[in-house]
Amino acid sequence: MTRAARRLLTLVVVLATLALPVAGVAQKPLKPYTLILDFVPTGEYVPHYTALEKGWYREEGLDVKIVRGQGSADTVKRIAAGQGEVGISDISALIAARANTDVAVKAIALWYRRPPHGIFVRADSPIKTPKDLEGKKLAISPGNSHQILWPVFERLSGLKPNSVTWVTMDAASMPPSLIRGATDAVPFFVVHEARIRKIARQQNADIRVLTAWADLGLDLSSTSLVAREETIAKDPEGLKAFLRATLKGADYAFRGKHFDEGVGYVLKHHPEVDPEGAIGAAQVAARFVYAEEVTSGKVAVGQFEPGRLEKTRDTYTQYLELKRKVPLEEIYTNDLLPEKK
Repeated sequence: MTRAARRLLTLVVVLATLALPVAGVAQKPLKPYTLILDFVPTGEYVPHYTALEKGWYREEGLDVKIVRGQGSADTVKRIAAGQGEVGISDISALIAARANTDVAVKAIALWYRRPPHGIFVRADSPIKTPKDLEGKKLAISPGNSHQILWPVFERLSGLKPNSVTWVTMDAASMPPSLIRGATDAVPFFVVHEARIRKIARQQNADIRVLTAWADLGLDLSSTSLVAREETIAKDPEGLKAFLRATLKGADYAFRGKHFDEGVGYVLKHHPEVDPEGAIGAAQVAARFVYAEEVTSGKVAVGQFEPGRLEKTRDTYTQYLELKRKVPLEEIYTNDLLPEKK
C-alpha cells in the first residue's frame, strides 16, 4: 500500500469515526412536525421545501413533513383538530373561523403581504370585466379563500351579489375545467398564471388574468402561517425553530433568487409538478413575501403590522358579515418570529 493510499484510508476511517455517535451519549430524537399547505404543492412553497432539503429543519430538531392542502378554510380546521403543528392559510379564513366558530388558531407569521387572489378566463372569452361574470359558472375547490372572500370581490368590482354559479371540484381539476369550457372562469392566486397558461397551451388554448383583486383595492394582509393556541402555549420553542428554518429557506430561495434550485427540491417530492410553471409561481410569490416594506427594512419578514391587520379584520368583519369583531390579540402574534423590528 502506498503512502498516499494509507493517508486516504486513514482519512476515511477518521471521518467515519466522527460520523458515529459517541458511545453512551444518546442522540436527541427529532420532533415530528407537520406543515399543512393551503393548496397543491407548487413553486410558491419553494422556501419550505428548500428548508427541508437543506436540512435546516433538522438542524432545529424538527422532522418536518409537508402535506398538501385543500383550501385555507380546510387548513384552519385541520390545524384546529391537531392534524398538524403549522398550516398555511389566508388570514380571511382564520378571522372568519375565529369570529363564527371560535376556533383556537392564531397566525404566527405573515407570508403574503398583499392578497394574491385573481380571476382567470380563457383568452378568447367574451368576459372582459368582472361585471361580465354575472350568470357565469366558476370552478371552486372546497374551502377556497376566493369563495370565502367573494362578497368582498362583489363590492369592489360592482358585480351583482350572488349572480355566479359555483361548481365545486378538486383544485387540480379547476384549470382543465376552464380550458375545455366546462366553466367560464376560475379564481386562482396570480402566482399560478405561468402554470395554468402552460396547461392551456398544451391543449392549443390560452388563458388571461381577468383581474387581480389587489388592483381593485384589496390592499390587506393575506396568506399567513397559523398554529393552534395550545401549541403556541405549550411549545413556543418548537414554533420558533420552525419559523427560523422556514424564513432561512425564504431568504435563500426567494431573496437570494435560487428559484431553479428550490423548484428542484419541490420536484424531488412531487415529480408531477411542472418545472416552468413552478419557477413562475416562485418568482411571483417572492414579490408578495418580499414586498417593499420588507425590502426597505420597515418590517421584518413575517411581521404583522397591527394597524394594517386591524384594517384587514374590519374589512372582513363587515363584508363577510361575521358574528363578532375578533380582538387582534386573538388573530396573531409576532412573538415567535426570529427577528422583530
